Amino acid sequence: MKSGTTHDADQARTPTIPQCILPIAGFPLCLDDIMILKNLLSMSGVNVVKSVLQFLMTLLMTYFVSPAEFGLVAFSLPFIAFIALLTDMGMSSAMIQRETLTADEAGAAVTLMVVIGIACALVLAALAGPLAGAVKMEGLSTVLAALSVSVVLSIAAMGPRAILERSLRYQTVAAVEAGAAIVATLVCVLGAIKGWGIWALISYYVLVQVVRASAFGIVTRHQVRLNFHWRRVVSILTFGGWILASNILNFAARNIGNLLIGSSLGPAAVGLYGIAYQVMIMPLMVISWPASGVLFATLSRMANREQQAKIVGAMMGATAIVTFPAMFYLTFGLKFPTSAALSEHWLAAVPVIAVLAPVGAVQSLAAYVGAILLANGEARLQFHTSAANSIAMIGTFIFALPLGLIGMVQAYLVVATIICIALVWLICHKLRLPYRLLAKGLLPGLLATALGLLAVWLLTRFEVSTLEQWVRATAAYLIAVLATYAVFFQIVRADLLTLVGERHARLPG
Repeated sequence: MKSGTTHDADQARTPTIPQCILPIAGFPLCLDDIMILKNLLSMSGVNVVKSVLQFLMTLLMTYFVSPAEFGLVAFSLPFIAFIALLTDMGMSSAMIQRETLTADEAGAAVTLMVVIGIACALVLAALAGPLAGAVKMEGLSTVLAALSVSVVLSIAAMGPRAILERSLRYQTVAAVEAGAAIVATLVCVLGAIKGWGIWALISYYVLVQVVRASAFGIVTRHQVRLNFHWRRVVSILTFGGWILASNILNFAARNIGNLLIGSSLGPAAVGLYGIAYQVMIMPLMVISWPASGVLFATLSRMANREQQAKIVGAMMGATAIVTFPAMFYLTFGLKFPTSAALSEHWLAAVPVIAVLAPVGAVQSLAAYVGAILLANGEARLQFHTSAANSIAMIGTFIFALPLGLIGMVQAYLVVATIICIALVWLICHKLRLPYRLLAKGLLPGLLATALGLLAVWLLTRFEVSTLEQWVRATAAYLIAVLATYAVFFQIVRADLLTLVGERHARLPG
């Protein structure tokens, strides 16, 4: 959008926000034309691709690197993500939430983020050596210094991506993210085969950001006018400050485990936890996080709380249908495949995954609270909920660490479940979403999971160490889940139609 009189004229011609969205390009997009499910499927689809690629890549890397080497990367990634989080300062989310955004404002925000990102990356590279000495991890300084390059590239991609999300151009976002993951994975696999070792894994994290930054920059080149007039982004920084504070707390809660395990139990333990953690967050990566982005951009343009509650209830019901059966299956169904596919020194990750998998299921529902609160301008309340969550989770890790890796993740499961129940209650309270309506939406997924587990217990008593036992258990679980969904077909269908949109649902075919 151009500045000056043209910008003012565009604003005058544009309907109010509850009815239409004003992308940066200056063209209104009415809510009647939004298909939440289409956008969600685009983002979830690309995350499925990324998750599958990353899983296969991780599986391959277990044959080329040891748990200790993998642990160096797993230990380093939280530092990289934290720097990116600080540099963003919540501005990308604020850019999406804003009613209007000019090309000059977007350009000022992007340059500010990139400059701060460069400075932070240099500081991280300088501190890599002392940090490696402090935690006594040989090789950590080199890994941290190399990965610091990805920080600047990641920051350069954030602003342009936010502009695309603001315009609900999720198909474009999905295409870029999928392309970056595919290119980086191919290079990583090729490097591993050629004997790059841990550098093959590092190349993945750097190259994926190279492709993202380049592609998003090219796609939005006409919507971002780079400049250093940072006073233009004062209002963005004000709202983004609360988001930044919330993100830092959430980051601490999610990554304190790696730091504590690595410093206390060693790189091998953090490598096992890192593998299990990647499995745990799969429903978040594939469904909840992309859905949260779609919800945030969409609900920000909705003034009707009743309509918001209907969409959120349908989203949570549809999420539970997928995540609960899938993650609880891993509590018993992973032992045989991993024993057949992984090398022997990685088998210790299986019981850790079995404990953390249910955490991923319950967190897939609670993950929506941030998007809902921020879409309604409740940035301060979002900060308070993040603070409570972070304090509880960090305290759990600290006090449960003497119990060992398994004891710590078991404590994590209990506390995370309690927190997630509280966050779901908060969603119901803020949107005035009736508990009965929410329970009805969640019933198919929860009941299908429970009946599936019961069928497996009756058939195998959860003894699935052989191929025959695994096939029988998997078949029994799948039949029980699908039979339950057949019984509750109307509820499932209603949730999906709500996400498609009533106008589109009325179209024939």
